[in-house]
Amino acid sequence: VGSLELAAKAVAAEELVPRSTYFPYAIAGPLICGFLGGCGEMFLPVSTGLQPIEVGKVWNVRAAFFCPIVYFVATRLCGCDSLDAKMAICLLRLAGDLFPAHRDALLEVGTSTIYKRTKLRSTPLPIVVPVKEA
Repeated sequence: VGSLELAAKAVAAEELVPRSTYFPYAIAGPLICGFLGGCGEMFLPVSTGLQPIEVGKVWNVRAAFFCPIVYFVATRLCGCDSLDAKMAICLLRLAGDLFPAHRDALLEVGTSTIYKRTKLRSTPLPIVVPVKEA
């Protein structure tokens, strides 16, 4: 969340690039910074590449994807206080860690619905992917 706000303030302070006539605030940059800030440590050292994502679907990566979106929608589109949005993210992460079976069931429903609507694949990938041992 801190990365998202930092990126949003940096984009807003930039004077070299003309402002968008379609969007009142930056969207892609802050969301990408929020995602990388949430799971960036997984990609260090840089020599590991994208191996953490390729090996399995980790809850931390998914939460790092969902949480900036929740925060952005709550603060920018719904007008919630940033502290309330941060509390919602904390509760989301806590619930996901405490109830992994329910979390996986909800993610299974969500991903299968997205796959059916977009017709990207007929069946979703498994939620839990076995990790290869070294």
